[in-house]
Parts: sequence; C-alpha cells; structure tokens
Amino acid sequence: MNITGILVHARPGEAEAARDQLQKLPGVEVHAVTPEGRLIVTVERPDERGMALAFDRFSRIPEIVSTVLVYNHFDGPDSDSTS
Repeated sequence: MNITGILVHARPGEAEAARDQLQKLPGVEVHAVTPEGRLIVTVERPDERGMALAFDRFSRIPEIVSTVLVYNHFDGPDSDSTS
C-alpha cells in the first residue's frame, strides 16, 4: 500500500471546485481546505503506478496550481513488515 500526503494549492477562489474534482478520484481524501486555497490531501493506492496515475490526474485539474509531496509511506513486497 502506498500512502501519500500532499499539499495542494488551488487558484484563488477555486479551492472548493478543486476539492470537488479531487474527491472524485479513487483513493483520494481531502482533509481540509484553507481560505487561502490550500488543500490537505491524502492518496492511498496499492502501488507506485497507481500513485503516479493519481498525480497525473491532479495535474489535469484546471483549478490546481501546484502540488507538494509532504509525506510518503510504501509497504511493498520488499518491505520488512515484521519489525
């Protein structure tokens, strides 16, 4: 499982529209929206390819100006989940 925390910057006055678009994407959860147009978002996807596709979709949302990766955790077949 790949879990990523992202800070999203929306165009002025378009944060709610960005939220609506983001929430339509699988595995995406919007936790907060600030008056300045910042959105706190997490994305859960089963693998790296799914995460890359999610980021690609973010870039296609016209209300979004930029995204910043804040946190990433990946549990894959090579990770040691017993420790």
